[in-house]
Amino acid sequence: MAHLQFMVGAGTHAGITRNQRPNEDSVFALQGSRMNGNDMQAFGLFAVADGMGGHARGQEASRLILHVMSNKFLPVLLGDALPDNDTLRGLLLESVQRANEAMYQFNRQHAINMGTTITAALVVGATAYVANVGDSRAYLWRENRLTQVTDDHSVVARLVSAGTITAEDVYAHPKRNQLYRNIGREPEVEIDVFTVALQAHDKLLLCSDGVWEMVHEATLQNIISTPTIGPPQMVDTLIEAALNGGGRDNVSVIVVFAI
Repeated sequence: MAHLQFMVGAGTHAGITRNQRPNEDSVFALQGSRMNGNDMQAFGLFAVADGMGGHARGQEASRLILHVMSNKFLPVLLGDALPDNDTLRGLLLESVQRANEAMYQFNRQHAINMGTTITAALVVGATAYVANVGDSRAYLWRENRLTQVTDDHSVVARLVSAGTITAEDVYAHPKRNQLYRNIGREPEVEIDVFTVALQAHDKLLLCSDGVWEMVHEATLQNIISTPTIGPPQMVDTLIEAALNGGGRDNVSVIVVFAI
């Protein structure tokens, strides 16, 4: 049985409009490999968080969730033996829930209202578990087709589902940034989780709304389909495309190539 390995690129940019303010996005990318029985198995934890709460508060929120999640996972990923995949999936959900609890309690203690989105992918061998709260997205590129893995927890996404507006209307809708679910709002949060069976030559893309709002899906697919650039160059190209598209928000992206 063939075992997948991964090539990764990650980057973030404050954008054009917000260039003089703190970047409220944060990214986390950890990859490695270890023996699993007699086999070498690749693993990785990748996450994009888009903070809310105004300037430094948004930055603090996105950093907090990634700090709590990484503290939960690092001892497990770097320990003597990897748990089975069902246990890892449960740990992913638990880490997001704990981060939500930490942010909710911080908000109550300090009488503030900061929050964040989170889209995280835990990749072990040929399986990716993708957790999502908010409107940062995960996409899968396979065989020249780009598919959105996650669902947006936004007002406009509900309007699209109801048939009130079209998917193209989302990009310019006045309520496109209004979320009905995010980290830190309630003591418990509903977390979407998706299981993706990866294949060789797949590409996994995680990004904040500063990417997908500025770079529409057809252009995203064209960039991701480019066969001659690796993950770091693809990240640079996606960030540049978001800036060229207006750069009205912070821009964060992670790409994972399965090889």
